[in-house]
Amino acid sequence: MRFTTPARMLSLAALLICSLLLAAACEEEPTPTPTIEPTPTPRAEDFIATVGQNVAAMNTAKFGMIDETETGAKFFGTTFKSMEAQVKAPDSLIMKVEVVAPLFGFVRIQIVKVGDQAFIKLSDDAPWNPLPPDQVPFNFAGMGTVFAGLPDTIQDVAMVGREEVQGAQTIRVEGVIDSEALLPLITTANPGHPVTLTFWIDENELVLRQLRLAGQIYDEDAPETTRLLTVEDINVPVDIQLPDSASGQ
Repeated sequence: MRFTTPARMLSLAALLICSLLLAAACEEEPTPTPTIEPTPTPRAEDFIATVGQNVAAMNTAKFGMIDETETGAKFFGTTFKSMEAQVKAPDSLIMKVEVVAPLFGFVRIQIVKVGDQAFIKLSDDAPWNPLPPDQVPFNFAGMGTVFAGLPDTIQDVAMVGREEVQGAQTIRVEGVIDSEALLPLITTANPGHPVTLTFWIDENELVLRQLRLAGQIYDEDAPETTRLLTVEDINVPVDIQLPDSASGQ
């Protein structure tokens, strides 16, 4: 029987260790995991500028508005409750306004404007009567003008959160403007009042979904007045026509 000498055993062990080290050295180094940089948080100013461009580019839209506190100025002598409007660029709109009128209770006022002609209907049973275009209280086509000017007119702007509005994820932005900056949109706004704006901007499409105006826009508004404006059906075709006559047909 042959016995392995201690020297031979050491040689075999050394050979085995060298083989293991050589095999380890020949293995491929693992591919490093790429570093994913965090997405930078967009600036509120950038959001507002982009939304302004998108608002100005709207061809049609459906708007809704409510007086959340019901403390706003009178609307043709009545208490404003809510409004729906459809707008078609450049200068056509139809508005239906729910109000509370003295002695009559709930009444619906309708206004139609196409070009430089406008008509008003003070109740469902009333006739259509001419209305000077400059007395149409809202000029939704002017919203693009208001938003285009916001980078220069808004102060203390900040992104304050994220919310779901109309089934879309939105970014909420707040800032303060002077009431006169709203004149292209609210044609009879009185100057000299700070108004806090809250925007809900669609995070994916960068369009305006909702807008709250908090504070006095008219001198007759209570200081706590807030109005909430919603925007839907952007660029959905709509046909707006003047009434057949001013006699109520």
